[in-house]
Amino acid sequence: MKHIKLLTTDFLALEYNAVDDYLIANWQGELTNEAIMQGYENILFYIKKEHCHKLLDNHYNVQGLWAELAEWCAYDWNPRAVAAGLQYHAVVYANSHFSRLSTDKAMRLVKSGIIEGFDTVQDAEGWLTFMR
Repeated sequence: MKHIKLLTTDFLALEYNAVDDYLIANWQGELTNEAIMQGYENILFYIKKEHCHKLLDNHYNVQGLWAELAEWCAYDWNPRAVAAGLQYHAVVYANSHFSRLSTDKAMRLVKSGIIEGFDTVQDAEGWLTFMR
């Protein structure tokens, strides 16, 4: 079995790719600030639990603007994730223009770890598989 389901909520499905050793976070819908923070705390929990160094953060099905949490993601969550072992963070841009702007803002603010944005899940998977 390649993907192991870890968590499913109304806005986030977390899986672990056991073959290629990375977490997959599939986000969906119009997210509240509380949902985003809760979701990223869940991701952090599984980064630690699975001793995982890579994250595929799929925002493709996210709608809306969440730019006010970009600083929290970059300055609070990301340093804690890097300290927990996260080295490579691949983000799939949302189909929604406003959500994409929020993702770009958060990525620009990140100062530690390696984070890259991609238009497709396949490109993000390829990059994570390449990064060893």
